[in-house]
Amino acid sequence: MEHARGEQAGYASVVNMATLRAQFRRGDHEERARIKAMLGPVEIEFADIRMVVDPRDNYTETCIWLDGHPPEIKSLVALVELVEDRNTLVLDIGANCGVYSVPLGLASGDGSRVVAFEPNPTMIGRLGHNIALNNLTHKVRIEGCALSDRDGEAMLNFRGHNYGQASLIPVKGRMNAGGALVPTRPLSAFTSAARHHDFTVLKIDVEGAEEVVLNPMLDQAKVGGWLPDAMLVEVRHSDQWDTDLCSNILNSGFRQTMRAEGNALYIKQR
Repeated sequence: MEHARGEQAGYASVVNMATLRAQFRRGDHEERARIKAMLGPVEIEFADIRMVVDPRDNYTETCIWLDGHPPEIKSLVALVELVEDRNTLVLDIGANCGVYSVPLGLASGDGSRVVAFEPNPTMIGRLGHNIALNNLTHKVRIEGCALSDRDGEAMLNFRGHNYGQASLIPVKGRMNAGGALVPTRPLSAFTSAARHHDFTVLKIDVEGAEEVVLNPMLDQAKVGGWLPDAMLVEVRHSDQWDTDLCSNILNSGFRQTMRAEGNALYIKQR
């Protein structure tokens, strides 16, 4: 189910969305850009979840509009199964429009908390809207900062016309679309909340900066520091890492239980 929203809704309300999707799928780059320009924000419903997505400037939202569900559905389902009806702390690092935060907020049990980290000012607004749309303002909290290895600030770099690929990693060449100065915090500033929950899940998708966030946590764990019970880590940009983060995770007492959609799921061994 979908409903066109915003100033461009007039066209979308006249032309059947299925027709637009079919045209988009078979269109070349120019045709797809033309169709995107006609669209405004659109409300999509899947699995009793409602999300307003803007297909014009975010790959993830384009996929939801096109397919009717999030692009990383296998990864999402795996996390939903882990948190379902459990009192869970979810740390969603790189929350985008809420594609993980919202479903995990709905699936998790009483007493749960989802902390959604999203530094992109544009995406913070969309994330907040989708949280409210699903009546999760009591359960999901937005942290408008980028996680890093220190307190401070850094440049969040924008890539092309895709807000979902903003990263602390510099973007080179013609794909560089500017950026915004954002606050940074270390992951350790947020982990003490885990003591109030029965289970902890960390999901991270920060476009190549995963090792900057996670390696300090793994180093601290060697001397008794905190570790989550499960981690979903984007590994598609592992060629950009300076360290072997995947081996570091395995050596910290995790086992890999899934690798799909550019992600790896790790479960802490008991």
